[in-house]
Amino acid sequence: MIRQISKQRVVYYVVFLFVLTLAAYYVSSAFSDSPEASLLIMWSPALAAIFASMLTRRSLKAIGWDPRPVKWLAAGWILPMLYAIPAYALVWFLGLGDIPNPTFLERARLTLNMQASTNVSVIVAAFFFITLVNLIPAMVFSLGEEIGWRGFLVPELTQWVGFRNASLLSGMLWAVWHLPGVLSVGYGAMGTPLWYRLVCFTTMVITTGVVMAWLRMKSNSIWPVVVMHALHNGLIQTFLDRITIDTGKTSYFASEFGAAMLPFLFVLAWYFWRRPLQVEDDEKKSLG
Repeated sequence: MIRQISKQRVVYYVVFLFVLTLAAYYVSSAFSDSPEASLLIMWSPALAAIFASMLTRRSLKAIGWDPRPVKWLAAGWILPMLYAIPAYALVWFLGLGDIPNPTFLERARLTLNMQASTNVSVIVAAFFFITLVNLIPAMVFSLGEEIGWRGFLVPELTQWVGFRNASLLSGMLWAVWHLPGVLSVGYGAMGTPLWYRLVCFTTMVITTGVVMAWLRMKSNSIWPVVVMHALHNGLIQTFLDRITIDTGKTSYFASEFGAAMLPFLFVLAWYFWRRPLQVEDDEKKSLG
């Protein structure tokens, strides 16, 4: 009975998500320069989750609003560091990209009012500004996605098909959901063939989705994955990408559309994917 209800909820969620995402992209195409348009797209999973919950009488408390224990928030902050920083360090060490980008340093000095500071001081300050000070504003965007993907979909899929399948299926759906942005509005790095960007990005999203599914189920809270999602975007898109100098082939390795992060993500995803029973047991306890 529980599996049947969860299956029904997943189907409703996917239908609502499809309709709402199409509507959001339609609005975005009409107001392409508006930040509100991007916010609407990123909040379409949350709206789909709310509508599906109302239709199937799923309590909104099941989203997982309790941020405790705090250690899982720290895990959400640390995890992107484990795959992003080593990947970019390898890119710089092998000469596949260079550091630091003078344009980044110039803008960071103006933003942080550090005109007389050394390059190292500016880089360190920019890192903590992006990953700590700017984290809460970034969470406004990531919260919209995570209410849907990990707050609603992952727990329901886990009830229906088990954690291992749920972590993979949710990551696949998450990747497909991103495709209109990659294909139609130019989201993503340029300089590489489209098929290459799609393969790298899709693999990155699915493996990241496995890690985030585990974190959501293990913590019984949405907030660790909201932190992880926001930190992932800020660390990679706003810091590491911008501090890196393109040496010709950099786009094949750096960014979410390159290959450098994939080996590190595969290791993390495999590590967490191998622990489904422990996660499921914890979730059953939380459901009473």
